[in-house]
Amino acid sequence: MAYSGGISVVIPTYNGEKLLRDNLPSVIDALETWGGEYELIVVDDCSSDGSRAFLASLPQVQVLVNPSNMGFSRSCNAGMLVTRHRVCLCVNNDVTMTPGCIAPLLAHFDDPTVFAVTPNILVEREGRNQGIVMALYGKGFLKGSFALLGEASAERENLYAIGACVAYDMEKFRALGGFSEIYTPYLFEDVDISYRAWKRGWRSLYEPGATVFHYSSASIGRTRKRHKRRIYFRNRFLFHWINLTDPGFIARNVFHTALRLAVSFLWLDVAYYGAFIDALRRVPAVVSLRRSNASGIRLTDKDILHRTAKHDIQKY
Repeated sequence: MAYSGGISVVIPTYNGEKLLRDNLPSVIDALETWGGEYELIVVDDCSSDGSRAFLASLPQVQVLVNPSNMGFSRSCNAGMLVTRHRVCLCVNNDVTMTPGCIAPLLAHFDDPTVFAVTPNILVEREGRNQGIVMALYGKGFLKGSFALLGEASAERENLYAIGACVAYDMEKFRALGGFSEIYTPYLFEDVDISYRAWKRGWRSLYEPGATVFHYSSASIGRTRKRHKRRIYFRNRFLFHWINLTDPGFIARNVFHTALRLAVSFLWLDVAYYGAFIDALRRVPAVVSLRRSNASGIRLTDKDILHRTAKHDIQKY
């Protein structure tokens, strides 16, 4: 039996008035085209621009305002906490939706193994489709590789569902505790929750029949490059420390981390050392999260890598 319920949509935003003006009408249009019951929640992360005034002019939108600037994962969690439908579509404010993209995503949620579904997420300026996420593994680290715009796939299992535009089964999302806020302010929270879902046997899928367009990283593009790089590496360390469970994967991660730390001084990679120190400060939280994730594991790291690796990708 196909999914017949409504959908909640949560959009986090910070000083994104222009992006909201450019993209939010397409979200409303997609929901109206679909024709089912929906709620549309925008979580404002203490914007100082005209975002709230613009949102107040849209009767379809509920606005939540954070008490302080909380970052992506906390803003999404705040919005998802109050959603009332079984499926929630998390959408960045820099995403434009096409009119027919809702129904193909929802069609998968009659399957009890499905955790998340992503559409085509086309980033034209980068030449990539972020909706297709293939697993790579090297030097002790897992990595998601996006398909190129000239590549296509049928429905497939993804390593993770990218947070730019993803439909979640909210019962499973809440069972996992939502986005882990250890990654605040941004990066890896979507990778982490998808991987924790995979460990329980809950799948992330790509749906080729739905399409959105993403102006990638528009919301954080003004942040200093070195600062973003430090956050990236810090959260990459944390993700692997929290989630790897196969002994061989853990050993290779430790070895290659130690090797890079031993040689990074040669090119004065201060950000990398800073990221490692920042991650070490969070070790008590890492230990707690590993313990909470230990119950209910059904798939190994090797299983997940095998199922979500590059296969059946065709050029057109």
